[in-house]
Amino acid sequence: MCSQFITIQIIIDDMRLHRIYFPFNAELGDNIFIEDDRAHYIRNVLRLKIGRNLRIFNHLQQEFLAEIISVNKKTVEIHLSENINTIKPSKLNITLIQGLSKGERMDYTVQKATELGITTIIPIISEYCEVKLTGKRLEKKLSHWQNIAISACEQSFRADIPTINTPISITEYSQSQHQGLLLEPGESQTIGQVAKDNWQQFDIVVGPEGGWSEKDLTLLKSTGLTGIQFGQRILRTETVAPAILAAIHSLWGDFV
Repeated sequence: MCSQFITIQIIIDDMRLHRIYFPFNAELGDNIFIEDDRAHYIRNVLRLKIGRNLRIFNHLQQEFLAEIISVNKKTVEIHLSENINTIKPSKLNITLIQGLSKGERMDYTVQKATELGITTIIPIISEYCEVKLTGKRLEKKLSHWQNIAISACEQSFRADIPTINTPISITEYSQSQHQGLLLEPGESQTIGQVAKDNWQQFDIVVGPEGGWSEKDLTLLKSTGLTGIQFGQRILRTETVAPAILAAIHSLWGDFV
C-alpha cells in the first residue's frame, strides 16, 4: 500500500506542474530559450523562478520535464531534463464545421471542442450568420482562436494541437461530398442510430445562433451529410459541439 501511495502521489505532483506549449526543436539534455509571450507568461504570470520545474511540449508532440536555468527581461532559459510520454491523440478524426458565432460563444466552442479531442475546426458562414470577418480582423481572430486551442491543450494534457482554419462559406463547403453529421432539430434520426456505423473520420456540422436557412440546409444535405436531431431541447450554438462530442465519445470514441 505504501509504494502504491507513493506512485499515486508522484503522478499527482507531476500533474500539478505548470504545462507550457512552445514550438522548439531540441532533444533531451538540451537547453532552450523561450521568448516573447510564452516567456512573459512564465516570468510575469506564473512567476516561476530559477530552479523551478515545469512541463513543456512542442509542435512535434514531444514533451519534457524541464528546469528553469535563467530568467531575464526577454527570455527564459530551461534545461530539458526528462522525457514525458504524451497521451495519444483521439482515435476519432473529427472536423467541426461550426457556424460562425459572436465573441465568447465561438471561444467557448473552440476551447471545449479542443478538450474533447477535435482534430480540426472550420468556421462556416451561413445565410443567417451575423459575424463578418475580413483582413486584419480575421487574422487577429484566427490567432486568438488558435491561442485558445493551445491553452486548452495545455490544460487537458493534449500534445496534438487542433488546426483552426479560415472561415469558409456554405457554398464552398458544399462543392464536395462529406461524411458526417448535420445537426438540425427538424430531423428524426438520432445519434444512437448513427453510432452503429462506427465512423472514424467525419465532420460534425453545427449551425449559427440564428439556425440554418432552407437554402443552407439544401446545400448541406446535397453533400451527403447525415441529418440528426439531438434530443427534444434546442441547444445554444456553443453548447452543441461539446455535447455531441461527449455523446460520440461515449458511444464509439475515446470514452469506451
